[in-house]
Amino acid sequence: MSRETESTTLLSERLRSVFDRHVLNYGAYNLVYTTGISCPGRAAESGHRADEAGHFIVGYRRVPSEIVVVPMNPREMESTGVPVSIDNTNLIEAKTSDCGAFSLETTSGALFDLNVSPLTEVDTVRGREVLEQEADQDDFLSYLRQVAAA
Repeated sequence: MSRETESTTLLSERLRSVFDRHVLNYGAYNLVYTTGISCPGRAAESGHRADEAGHFIVGYRRVPSEIVVVPMNPREMESTGVPVSIDNTNLIEAKTSDCGAFSLETTSGALFDLNVSPLTEVDTVRGREVLEQEADQDDFLSYLRQVAAA
């Protein structure tokens, strides 16, 4: 295993552990690391952005179809809030773009405008680490396109 592959694998495992600590049945989800903004609760209706730029681990599974968004601090490898579960009972809208940007809005007013990159630098306590997730990005965006079309 090359040093770069080993570094990506170790970073992926640390990100997975953050997700696993906060989500039941965590093994059933594929994960992607994302950045962007979230507006939890009814703040979206008032036009107020409750949270500025942030970092998120997004778990998704096809059966049963569900997305879980976990806000996190990559420097500390800790969750910074309550995970938000999104499925066909509370999803209002899902949008994707060709460049990896996507948005999710729920009936509770939670709004996520996020971006998933195939190759991204993550600032951690160990310095700037590179996460390679090209295949994961493709799979996730394909899944979101199916959700948006349903």
